[in-house]
Amino acid sequence: MPKFLIKWKINPKMMPTSPEEWMELLQSMNERIKALLDSGMIVDWGEYWDGSGGYAISEGDDVANLYASLMQWWPYVGFDAKPVLTIDQVIKSTNKAASGMKGK
Repeated sequence: MPKFLIKWKINPKMMPTSPEEWMELLQSMNERIKALLDSGMIVDWGEYWDGSGGYAISEGDDVANLYASLMQWWPYVGFDAKPVLTIDQVIKSTNKAASGMKGK
């Protein structure tokens, strides 16, 4: 099953200037994140201690759904999402590449 590392970063220029509005937005975002975790869309999530951003891990084949989910956060949050391999996948791919090199 594909796994994605999603690094996210708050866009401070788009955040409300009023502390009350900022807190309301953050609380709303936290509820949405919790819902994504509960639904299984993301399997892990963390925030940097300074509040500037963080990471999430998503698993699944539905890349279009993942993209749509990330776009809901724009323009408040920017993303860098990359597919990642497990160590077992890396070993399998390395062995396959090594086998292919032996025949040359």
